[in-house]
Amino acid sequence: MFKIVSTFILFSTIVFSDCRQMYLSFHIVEGAEVAFEMEEFLYGEDNCCDEYPISFCEEGTIYYEKEDYADLSNPENWDIISDNVALLRGDNQMLYNPIVENSYSYGNGSPESTLWKGGATYSNNNFGGIGPYGNGGVLNILYVPKFLPGSIGSIYSIPDDQYYDIYFTSWTSGGGTGWPGGGGNGSGGGGGGGVAYWRSGPVDVAPKISGIIDVPNDQGGRVYITIDRSTLDLEDHPSGLDIYTVQRLDSENWVMIGSFGAQYSEQYIFEATTLRDSSSQNFDLSTFRVIAQNFVYNFTFESEVGSGYSLDNIAPSVPNGLIMTLNENNLELTWDEVPDEDFQYYIVERDETAEFLNPQSFETENSYLLISDYDSEEDYFYRVFAVDHAGNSSDHSSIMNATALSNEDLMVPSSFFLHQNYPNPFNPTTRIKYDMSKDGNALIEVIDVKGNHIRTLLNGYVQMGPKSILWDAKNNNGEKVPAGIYFYTLKVNDYVQTQKMVLLK
Repeated sequence: MFKIVSTFILFSTIVFSDCRQMYLSFHIVEGAEVAFEMEEFLYGEDNCCDEYPISFCEEGTIYYEKEDYADLSNPENWDIISDNVALLRGDNQMLYNPIVENSYSYGNGSPESTLWKGGATYSNNNFGGIGPYGNGGVLNILYVPKFLPGSIGSIYSIPDDQYYDIYFTSWTSGGGTGWPGGGGNGSGGGGGGGVAYWRSGPVDVAPKISGIIDVPNDQGGRVYITIDRSTLDLEDHPSGLDIYTVQRLDSENWVMIGSFGAQYSEQYIFEATTLRDSSSQNFDLSTFRVIAQNFVYNFTFESEVGSGYSLDNIAPSVPNGLIMTLNENNLELTWDEVPDEDFQYYIVERDETAEFLNPQSFETENSYLLISDYDSEEDYFYRVFAVDHAGNSSDHSSIMNATALSNEDLMVPSSFFLHQNYPNPFNPTTRIKYDMSKDGNALIEVIDVKGNHIRTLLNGYVQMGPKSILWDAKNNNGEKVPAGIYFYTLKVNDYVQTQKMVLLK
């Protein structure tokens, strides 16, 4: 026996250009004009498998040959399909399963543990599940052995629940006196009965997930899934497919996240949502599968699962508006909040040089930082940047030098002024900036639209310079206030100014 694994093998055959006609013939489609030629289809110059994939194009296809009078007891002469099923033929006999049978047994479903039918799996017009498969063994392909060469059939291995296609190339009688069912008892001497055929690996027409990659340059939460089509997804296939459905595993449940119609494409790219992004702190895989369906014949095929991860590829905005003020010998840094929804925290860096070669870092979720160890004799530079939940960092803000605070040329606001809060609208916090043109007692309070007092944010002596304060949408009792319109007022000596702000739910 010779068994050849079907990798790249070149045959010196006459070029047959019409892959489509052979494809139609393989599936016993009415109107096919030429016979199916296995070697030409698999290895000819036209690369038929690329455009018209069939079961024999897949991994696991073998060429099996048993010579006349080969030793029937030697497993090397068997076509071993699995631990439960093998194929062999003796003198003037049909095929049988030597693992459980001693010879072919007509009328007893030989080869045992198998069912057979004429035509490849999912082809010829015998639909309705995968049947009809019969228990009459190889006789379901063709009744008379001498007509078997060139015929195509399919096998169902009952104990393994697998389907295989088979294409006979030769069949010799052997040295007996007949064959079962044809007037003899098949009792001739010697091994006899040579046979040769191509057999596919387990037929798998399910779609395949060939790749899952992050959608680039986005805020995360999405991946591209590359799907290799089902081999039924061809216009010329006698059954074809209707729809693909992509599902994602959420906890222990498969959740449908989208469907698209079969369009005879070799590959499809589907944009899928993920449960969460991977980041520098966590590696979060999302798992997917693809379901292919044919509604007419009620076929449903499920791909193997595939996993991939999404990334937030976009860094947060740069924190702008960095200012420095002295507050009772403490250095207060404030800056504008970044608008990014995936913002996580800020990092303030300080160093003795503007190059920040060896910076000290301070982490905060607020858009301000109080430096309690400030020393006016020290020459420090400061800058700030934002970090999101995926670990992306923004560019740095402008650089501020703390020694400017003790400079006689320090810029002092020319007047008292109350700025518009930021952000506005807001939830749950907002920053209120105000300018002090000179030292003095300052009062900042919040009232509602009815004029009711809500919160005193500041009531005390404040040194000159640009200042800011934070409101967390709570009243004087520490209770959260409802969404709505509020007013905030700055009072310094005879100066009074009011601004409006909106709290969202």
